[in-house]
Amino acid sequence: MKNLISIVSIVVLSNFSSFALAGADCKEYPKAEWMSVLDLQKRIVNDYGFTIKRFKIDDECYEIYGWETDASGKEQKIEVYFDAKTGDIVKKK
Repeated sequence: MKNLISIVSIVVLSNFSSFALAGADCKEYPKAEWMSVLDLQKRIVNDYGFTIKRFKIDDECYEIYGWETDASGKEQKIEVYFDAKTGDIVKKK
């Protein structure tokens, strides 16, 4: 029984650690240097062409869930992390 509990614990913990590693590695800046949320949202829509479903702060990154239109005109779900100071894309899934 102890072995079963140990195995289950290892599996559960390994799954949680993979979630923790799933984010992006953004550079740390003082909050005063961060791009404003409104300015970044405008850039995301106007410059990158993404549609925003959800916008949030994830550690030192801005993060969105949304859609982008591919070359064939089909919408694809996306998850994108942005540098908080520059608004550049750090990671896109």
